[in-house]
Amino acid sequence: MRIKGFWAVLTPLLALALLPAPFTAHARTFTARVVRVLDGDTVVTDSDIHVRLLDINTPEMAHDGNPEQPYAQKARDALSALVFGREIKFVTGPHEFDRFGRTLAHMFLKTGGWVNGTLVRDGDAVVYTFADNAMYPQELLAYEAQARKAKRGLWALPRWGVREAEDCCADGDIGQFELVEGPVVSAAYVKHGHGGRTYLNFGRDWRSDFSVFVDKRDEKYFRAAGIKNIAAYYKGKTVLVHGFLQPVNGVLVRVTHPAQLEIVGS
Repeated sequence: MRIKGFWAVLTPLLALALLPAPFTAHARTFTARVVRVLDGDTVVTDSDIHVRLLDINTPEMAHDGNPEQPYAQKARDALSALVFGREIKFVTGPHEFDRFGRTLAHMFLKTGGWVNGTLVRDGDAVVYTFADNAMYPQELLAYEAQARKAKRGLWALPRWGVREAEDCCADGDIGQFELVEGPVVSAAYVKHGHGGRTYLNFGRDWRSDFSVFVDKRDEKYFRAAGIKNIAAYYKGKTVLVHGFLQPVNGVLVRVTHPAQLEIVGS
Protein backbone atom coordinates (compact mmCIF):
# COMPACT_ATOMS: atom_id res chain seq x y z
CA MET A 1 0.00 0.00 0.00
CA ARG A 2 2.85 2.38 0.75
CA ILE A 3 4.39 1.75 -2.66
CA LYS A 4 1.06 2.22 -4.39
CA GLY A 5 0.45 5.45 -2.49
CA PHE A 6 3.92 6.72 -3.37
CA TRP A 7 3.39 6.20 -7.09
CA ALA A 8 -0.13 7.66 -6.89
CA VAL A 9 1.48 10.92 -5.79
CA LEU A 10 4.58 10.79 -7.97
CA THR A 11 3.01 9.79 -11.27
CA PRO A 12 0.99 13.01 -11.81
CA LEU A 13 4.15 15.03 -11.15
CA LEU A 14 6.12 13.02 -13.68
CA ALA A 15 3.35 13.60 -16.19
CA LEU A 16 3.72 17.37 -16.04
CA ALA A 17 5.26 19.19 -18.96
CA LEU A 18 8.96 19.84 -18.63
CA LEU A 19 10.10 23.30 -17.62
CA PRO A 20 10.87 25.50 -20.64
CA ALA A 21 14.16 27.30 -21.04
CA PRO A 22 14.45 30.42 -18.82
CA PHE A 23 12.86 33.53 -20.30
CA THR A 24 14.63 36.71 -19.25
CA ALA A 25 12.33 39.41 -20.65
CA HIS A 26 9.48 38.81 -18.20
CA ALA A 27 8.22 41.61 -15.93
CA ARG A 28 8.42 39.85 -12.56
CA THR A 29 8.13 36.58 -10.65
CA PHE A 30 6.04 35.99 -7.54
CA THR A 31 4.66 33.10 -5.50
CA ALA A 32 1.07 32.78 -4.28
CA ARG A 33 -1.54 30.18 -3.39
CA VAL A 34 -4.42 29.56 -5.81
CA VAL A 35 -7.75 29.83 -3.98
CA ARG A 36 -10.18 29.95 -6.94
CA VAL A 37 -10.20 28.56 -10.47
CA LEU A 38 -12.59 30.60 -12.60
CA ASP A 39 -12.18 28.71 -15.85
CA GLY A 40 -9.57 26.75 -17.79
CA ASP A 41 -7.15 29.68 -18.04
CA THR A 42 -7.93 32.04 -15.14
CA VAL A 43 -7.27 31.75 -11.41
CA VAL A 44 -7.43 33.92 -8.30
CA THR A 45 -4.68 33.92 -5.67
CA ASP A 46 -4.88 34.31 -1.90
CA SER A 47 -3.83 37.96 -2.35
CA ASP A 48 -6.82 38.47 -4.70
CA ILE A 49 -4.71 38.68 -7.86
CA HIS A 50 -6.60 37.53 -10.94
CA VAL A 51 -4.16 35.68 -13.19
CA ARG A 52 -4.83 34.88 -16.85
CA LEU A 53 -2.53 32.11 -18.10
CA LEU A 54 -0.31 33.49 -20.85
CA ASP A 55 0.14 31.99 -24.35
CA ILE A 56 -2.91 29.70 -24.09
CA ASN A 57 -6.68 29.80 -24.36
CA THR A 58 -9.52 27.51 -23.29
CA PRO A 59 -13.25 27.33 -24.10
CA GLU A 60 -15.34 29.88 -22.20
CA MET A 61 -17.57 29.13 -19.25
CA ALA A 62 -21.09 30.60 -19.32
CA HIS A 63 -20.98 34.36 -18.70
CA ASP A 64 -22.83 37.58 -19.56
CA GLY A 65 -25.72 35.61 -21.04
CA ASN A 66 -23.45 33.54 -23.29
CA PRO A 67 -23.74 29.75 -22.97
CA GLU A 68 -20.88 27.53 -21.85
CA GLN A 69 -18.68 26.43 -24.74
CA PRO A 70 -17.97 22.72 -25.32
CA TYR A 71 -15.14 21.37 -23.14
CA ALA A 72 -15.11 24.48 -20.89
CA GLN A 73 -15.87 22.55 -17.69
CA LYS A 74 -13.31 19.85 -18.46
CA ALA A 75 -10.65 22.50 -19.07
CA ARG A 76 -11.50 24.14 -15.76
CA ASP A 77 -11.35 20.79 -13.96
CA ALA A 78 -7.94 20.06 -15.50
CA LEU A 79 -6.49 23.37 -14.30
CA SER A 80 -8.07 22.98 -10.86
CA ALA A 81 -6.55 19.51 -10.44
CA LEU A 82 -3.11 20.98 -11.11
CA VAL A 83 -3.16 24.18 -9.05
CA PHE A 84 -6.09 24.57 -6.63
CA GLY A 85 -4.89 25.07 -3.06
CA ARG A 86 -1.22 24.93 -4.09
CA GLU A 87 1.61 27.42 -3.85
CA ILE A 88 2.44 28.43 -7.41
CA LYS A 89 5.30 30.38 -8.96
CA PHE A 90 3.99 32.95 -11.43
CA VAL A 91 6.24 34.37 -14.16
CA THR A 92 4.59 37.31 -15.89
CA GLY A 93 5.02 38.37 -19.48
CA PRO A 94 6.92 41.48 -20.61
CA HIS A 95 3.50 43.16 -20.59
CA GLU A 96 2.15 42.20 -17.20
CA PHE A 97 -1.54 43.11 -17.49
CA ASP A 98 -4.34 42.66 -20.01
CA ARG A 99 -7.08 45.21 -20.72
CA PHE A 100 -9.17 43.77 -17.90
CA GLY A 101 -6.42 44.33 -15.34
CA ARG A 102 -5.61 40.63 -15.01
CA THR A 103 -2.02 39.55 -14.51
CA LEU A 104 -0.68 37.61 -17.52
CA ALA A 105 1.64 34.81 -16.47
CA HIS A 106 3.01 31.31 -16.84
CA MET A 107 2.47 29.05 -13.84
CA PHE A 108 4.96 26.60 -12.36
CA LEU A 109 4.44 24.14 -9.49
CA LYS A 110 6.93 24.33 -6.65
CA THR A 111 7.37 20.56 -6.99
CA GLY A 112 8.27 21.00 -10.65
CA GLY A 113 6.18 21.17 -13.77
CA TRP A 114 4.90 23.77 -16.18
CA VAL A 115 1.15 24.27 -15.89
CA ASN A 116 0.55 26.13 -19.17
CA GLY A 117 2.51 23.53 -21.10
CA THR A 118 0.74 20.63 -19.39
CA LEU A 119 -2.69 21.99 -20.33
CA VAL A 120 -1.69 22.33 -23.98
CA ARG A 121 0.04 18.94 -24.12
CA ASP A 122 -2.99 17.20 -22.62
CA GLY A 123 -5.40 18.84 -25.04
CA ASP A 124 -7.06 21.01 -22.38
CA ALA A 125 -5.97 24.30 -24.01
CA VAL A 126 -4.92 25.72 -27.36
CA VAL A 127 -1.93 27.95 -28.11
CA TYR A 128 -2.94 31.62 -28.21
CA THR A 129 -0.06 34.09 -28.38
CA PHE A 130 0.43 37.83 -28.84
CA ALA A 131 3.22 39.39 -30.85
CA ASP A 132 4.64 41.54 -28.04
CA ASN A 133 4.03 39.16 -25.14
CA ALA A 134 4.72 35.61 -26.34
CA MET A 135 7.11 33.79 -24.02
CA TYR A 136 7.24 30.12 -25.06
CA PRO A 137 5.42 29.82 -28.41
CA GLN A 138 7.61 27.15 -30.01
CA GLU A 139 7.52 24.83 -27.01
CA LEU A 140 3.75 25.19 -26.77
CA LEU A 141 3.20 24.66 -30.49
CA ALA A 142 5.15 21.42 -30.27
CA TYR A 143 2.94 20.24 -27.40
CA GLU A 144 -0.18 21.29 -29.30
CA ALA A 145 0.89 19.31 -32.36
CA GLN A 146 1.25 16.20 -30.19
CA ALA A 147 -2.20 16.66 -28.64
CA ARG A 148 -3.81 17.40 -31.99
CA LYS A 149 -2.31 14.31 -33.63
CA ALA A 150 -3.49 12.11 -30.75
CA LYS A 151 -6.91 13.86 -30.63
CA ARG A 152 -6.51 14.45 -26.92
CA GLY A 153 -9.05 16.49 -25.01
CA LEU A 154 -10.73 19.25 -26.98
CA TRP A 155 -9.00 18.13 -30.20
CA ALA A 156 -11.50 15.26 -30.39
CA LEU A 157 -14.31 17.81 -30.87
CA PRO A 158 -15.43 18.98 -34.36
CA ARG A 159 -15.12 22.59 -33.12
CA TRP A 160 -11.34 22.24 -33.00
CA GLY A 161 -10.80 20.24 -36.15
CA VAL A 162 -8.25 21.79 -38.51
CA ARG A 163 -9.98 23.52 -41.45
CA GLU A 164 -8.66 23.05 -44.98
CA ALA A 165 -7.75 26.30 -46.71
CA GLU A 166 -9.14 25.18 -50.08
CA ASP A 167 -12.70 25.14 -48.76
CA CYS A 168 -12.45 27.40 -45.73
CA CYS A 169 -14.73 28.00 -44.07
CA ALA A 170 -18.24 27.32 -42.78
CA ASP A 171 -20.37 30.32 -41.83
CA GLY A 172 -20.26 29.22 -38.20
CA ASP A 173 -16.46 29.49 -38.19
CA ILE A 174 -16.40 33.18 -39.13
CA GLY A 175 -15.42 35.41 -36.23
CA GLN A 176 -13.89 32.50 -34.33
CA PHE A 177 -10.29 31.53 -33.58
CA GLU A 178 -9.53 28.62 -35.88
CA LEU A 179 -6.67 26.55 -37.28
CA VAL A 180 -6.55 26.49 -41.08
CA GLU A 181 -4.03 24.48 -43.10
CA GLY A 182 -2.96 24.63 -46.71
CA PRO A 183 -0.21 25.56 -49.20
CA VAL A 184 0.58 29.21 -49.87
CA VAL A 185 -0.17 29.54 -53.59
CA SER A 186 0.97 33.13 -54.01
CA ALA A 187 2.41 35.92 -51.89
CA ALA A 188 3.02 39.62 -52.42
CA TYR A 189 3.68 42.90 -50.63
CA VAL A 190 1.04 45.55 -51.37
CA LYS A 191 1.45 49.22 -50.47
CA HIS A 192 -1.33 50.95 -48.53
CA GLY A 193 -0.83 54.68 -48.11
CA HIS A 194 2.23 55.23 -45.92
CA GLY A 195 2.36 51.57 -44.96
CA GLY A 196 1.73 48.24 -46.59
CA ARG A 197 0.82 44.61 -46.12
CA THR A 198 2.18 41.25 -47.12
CA TYR A 199 -0.56 38.92 -48.34
CA LEU A 200 -0.29 35.14 -48.39
CA ASN A 201 -2.97 33.62 -50.61
CA PHE A 202 -4.04 29.99 -50.22
CA GLY A 203 -6.11 29.97 -53.41
CA ARG A 204 -5.92 31.33 -56.94
CA ASP A 205 -8.49 34.10 -56.41
CA TRP A 206 -7.80 36.28 -53.38
CA ARG A 207 -11.23 37.86 -53.78
CA SER A 208 -12.98 34.67 -52.75
CA ASP A 209 -10.38 32.31 -51.25
CA PHE A 210 -8.61 32.05 -47.89
CA SER A 211 -5.77 34.53 -47.28
CA VAL A 212 -3.73 36.02 -44.47
CA PHE A 213 -1.98 39.36 -44.18
CA VAL A 214 0.87 40.86 -42.16
CA ASP A 215 0.94 44.63 -41.58
CA LYS A 216 4.22 46.42 -42.18
CA ARG A 217 4.27 47.47 -38.50
CA ASP A 218 4.38 43.80 -37.50
CA GLU A 219 7.27 42.87 -39.79
CA LYS A 220 9.71 43.47 -36.91
CA TYR A 221 8.50 40.32 -35.18
CA PHE A 222 9.30 38.28 -38.27
CA ARG A 223 12.73 39.91 -38.67
CA ALA A 224 13.45 39.05 -35.03
CA ALA A 225 12.78 35.42 -35.98
CA GLY A 226 15.17 35.65 -38.93
CA ILE A 227 12.47 36.08 -41.58
CA LYS A 228 13.48 39.09 -43.68
CA ASN A 229 11.13 38.59 -46.63
CA ILE A 230 7.79 37.23 -45.49
CA ALA A 231 6.36 36.62 -48.95
CA ALA A 232 9.41 34.72 -50.19
CA TYR A 233 9.75 32.74 -46.96
CA TYR A 234 6.22 31.29 -46.91
CA LYS A 235 5.38 31.01 -50.62
CA GLY A 236 5.02 27.39 -51.69
CA LYS A 237 5.05 26.04 -48.14
CA THR A 238 2.21 24.29 -46.37
CA VAL A 239 1.25 26.37 -43.37
CA LEU A 240 -1.02 25.92 -40.36
CA VAL A 241 -2.58 29.31 -39.61
CA HIS A 242 -3.71 30.23 -36.09
CA GLY A 243 -6.08 33.19 -36.03
CA PHE A 244 -9.51 34.80 -36.13
CA LEU A 245 -11.45 34.42 -39.37
CA GLN A 246 -12.75 37.63 -40.95
CA PRO A 247 -15.33 37.68 -43.80
CA VAL A 248 -13.18 39.84 -46.08
CA ASN A 249 -12.59 38.84 -49.73
CA GLY A 250 -13.54 35.27 -48.94
CA VAL A 251 -11.92 34.63 -45.57
CA LEU A 252 -9.04 36.71 -44.19
CA VAL A 253 -6.83 36.35 -41.09
CA ARG A 254 -4.59 39.03 -39.66
CA VAL A 255 -1.23 37.59 -38.61
CA THR A 256 1.01 39.61 -36.29
CA HIS A 257 3.89 37.22 -35.50
CA PRO A 258 5.49 33.96 -36.71
CA ALA A 259 3.86 31.75 -34.07
CA GLN A 260 0.60 32.16 -36.01
CA LEU A 261 2.13 30.61 -39.14
CA GLU A 262 3.30 27.10 -38.34
CA ILE A 263 5.09 25.46 -41.27
CA VAL A 264 3.97 21.83 -41.50
CA GLY A 265 5.32 20.86 -44.92
CA SER A 266 7.59 21.98 -47.74
